[in-house]
Amino acid sequence: MSKRGMAGWLALSIGLSACGAASAVPSSAPSAGAPSGGSPRSVQAAPAASASGVAEKPSGAATSAPAPAASVAPSGAQASIKVGLIEPLTGPFADLAKDNIDGFNLYLSSVGGTVAGRKIEVVTADDRGQTDVGLTKAKQLVESDKVQVLGGITVTTVCYAVAAYVKEVQVPLIVSGNCGAQNLMVDPKYKSPYVVRLTQNATQLADPPADWAYSQGLRKAILIGVDLGGTLENTDSFASTFVKRGGSIVQEIHPAYGTADFGPFLAQLDKTADLLTIFLPGTDGLHFLDQYASYAGQRKLQIIDGYGTNTAGPTLSQLNGKAAGVVGEFVYSEGIDMPENASFLKAFHEKYPGRVVSGDVVQGYVGAQVLAAALTKVNGRIEDKDGFLKALYTTDLRTPKGPVKLDQDHDVIENAYLWRIDMKGNAPVHTLLKTYPDVSRGWGRTPEELARFPYGKLKDKWVGMTKDRLDQIVAQG
Repeated sequence: MSKRGMAGWLALSIGLSACGAASAVPSSAPSAGAPSGGSPRSVQAAPAASASGVAEKPSGAATSAPAPAASVAPSGAQASIKVGLIEPLTGPFADLAKDNIDGFNLYLSSVGGTVAGRKIEVVTADDRGQTDVGLTKAKQLVESDKVQVLGGITVTTVCYAVAAYVKEVQVPLIVSGNCGAQNLMVDPKYKSPYVVRLTQNATQLADPPADWAYSQGLRKAILIGVDLGGTLENTDSFASTFVKRGGSIVQEIHPAYGTADFGPFLAQLDKTADLLTIFLPGTDGLHFLDQYASYAGQRKLQIIDGYGTNTAGPTLSQLNGKAAGVVGEFVYSEGIDMPENASFLKAFHEKYPGRVVSGDVVQGYVGAQVLAAALTKVNGRIEDKDGFLKALYTTDLRTPKGPVKLDQDHDVIENAYLWRIDMKGNAPVHTLLKTYPDVSRGWGRTPEELARFPYGKLKDKWVGMTKDRLDQIVAQG
């Protein structure tokens, strides 16, 4: 298996850990329901030479991508806009980081690398997946390289550290990597007017497949997830929604990360179950599905691949027919039938022939698309920090993964997709089963649940869990 498949699931597992309750949002946020808070500080641009013309968008670009503004930047402002992308360019997440950065640059190339008459210069920094390194790199990008906006970020602990830093120095951060911590955008330690997230969070991706499973008449589920903090948050999110709907968890299995032989676990699967949901990163998911296909022969349980990482990208290519019938879910699928996705795929395959599309490429692409749209709204004047942030808050775009906008906490609202793996000739393909539109962090959950539910802390407590007991857990905080 390629490192890219393993890295994607590792990042999602590490990138999803909860932290705290909500705090105020700035008064400049567009939502009428947002509580008041401090407005971001504006900094005026220094005069420079007149802007150049705008490059024409190639035919492979997304059809509804924001066109660069015809108006020029502030009089004489020819200086480029510098964007700092913080990614784990070395180590186990390197392939994921490359996908994310390549997607970001692919969108910029579709608009000629120029928005509103100003060249966009991308500066990358390697955080090596380490918190202290990530914080140091953020400081270097802002204080030495003079970037005007930060982006990327995969590992949650790096995300926390950088979010706290940008809150202090008042530099915009666009989370366009896999930092999906459940409460990043509401915990007072990290929440600020300067952070927006465009990717995903735990409940946003775990709740829809639980809802879908129950709607299909499935009632008894086995949870299998590696014993990692982020993965436990995923299993808790899925299980709580499934139990709330009326389902039950009949078995819970948490193998150590890096398990190669799943035979002992397969032998003990509860025979009363009708659903098997897996949260298995990297080679673990590959090994499990490969061995399950051989062990079980024809599948008798419906399998749901949490976060869809084993039913997309390089892992799916390796499983091939052994993945047939498995259901996956994510905020992107190659099977999305939208012009924006068709244009994105055309551009991607023209630039990277033979390369497998991953969700990380799309997340980076959308990050750059949203940045360009916000810059267009302010005619390239990123130095008008207040105006630029307001433009980000009001994001409402059609992208390769569908419509994207932000909630009152500046967290992403987007579609969630469920697909089944079918075989087309000798190749596995995505057959879309259902699209859940406009899914947010709070989709299907009350504000009290969001604030008080102990995500990631209910390991080995799900068998026999009832809705009444869940209500008690939330009430107790």
